[in-house]
Amino acid sequence: MRRSWIIAGVIAVAATAWVASGQLLGSDGGQQTEEAAEHRAPLPSVRFVEIEAQPMVSDLTVRGRTLADRSVSIRAEQNGRIAEVLVERGESVAADQVLVRIAVNDRQARVDFARALVRQREIQYNAAAQLNQRGYSADTDLAGADALLTEARAQLSLAEIEVARLEIRAPFAGIVDDRMVEVGDYIDIGDAVATLVDLDPIRIAAQVSERHVGEITLGAPARARLLDGEWQTGAVTYVGATADGATRTFAVEVEVANADNRIIEGLTAELHVPLAEVRAHLQSPSVLTLADDGTLGVKALGPDNRVQFLPVEILGDDPQGVWLGGLPDRVLLITVGQEFVIPGQLVEPVAETADAAGRPVS
Repeated sequence: MRRSWIIAGVIAVAATAWVASGQLLGSDGGQQTEEAAEHRAPLPSVRFVEIEAQPMVSDLTVRGRTLADRSVSIRAEQNGRIAEVLVERGESVAADQVLVRIAVNDRQARVDFARALVRQREIQYNAAAQLNQRGYSADTDLAGADALLTEARAQLSLAEIEVARLEIRAPFAGIVDDRMVEVGDYIDIGDAVATLVDLDPIRIAAQVSERHVGEITLGAPARARLLDGEWQTGAVTYVGATADGATRTFAVEVEVANADNRIIEGLTAELHVPLAEVRAHLQSPSVLTLADDGTLGVKALGPDNRVQFLPVEILGDDPQGVWLGGLPDRVLLITVGQEFVIPGQLVEPVAETADAAGRPVS
């Protein structure tokens, strides 16, 4: 009887020890079993390329409008009746070309009188000079004759200027945008005669936010697209130093050659201004994916061939893809299979051949 008790006790202790061993090893042993199962199961295969950031000059796109390089209201410097109109609205004129003539009337007679007076004063001065040299007249007499001659010459100059101003000329080459007078009109000094605009070069003006104005450089190449879809190239010629009080934006202007005056003032234009250079990755949009919270990013190979999610920012587009910012300088980018793996998952990577920009070569 006693022997049977001993045997039963040994069996009970052994059973208890076996059960306890299973509880002690349950958590750790289960993890080891799960990892072993992961290594035993076939790993999902993904393709990747090693990409490296490259210089990117992004464009700031803003709306603007075309402006004439110069625009002036030409005004009369003499009064009188309009005797002749030599240009029409919309006509191209050269610098110093006569636009309008005012009637001379008695102004030419004043010129003729002033010339005759100058000749008389010259004779008187020469005579006074000869007498002074011979000692027959004082120096004051010679000085008086010289003063009279100088006065006569000044009167002649004023009379000639007055006549010259009867021809109203173009101050620069341009287009007569408007003409305010007709033959027979009477105008006074300061009255507007015509409006002249210079369209070569044409300026394209836009407003830029304070966030980007510091990245725009004078002389930088820029592009503009008009409503007809045609692209124009030029250079940044002006960046405002003070902000608009209402919009807190800064004026920026680009000059574009316009020798044929085909681009007129007031057209809407889409202006593309280069900003400061940054480093980014040019890739196909197909590599982009979304995290569970909606964050845009890409999937890449991390340590030990495990998938990692890297958030990105789209900096711009290009005919060859999109520019991505926010990534490390070098990335092992998953290009095929990223839709079927999750961050932290162990994968079987297969390297792909990449071009100079780091894009897969199919």
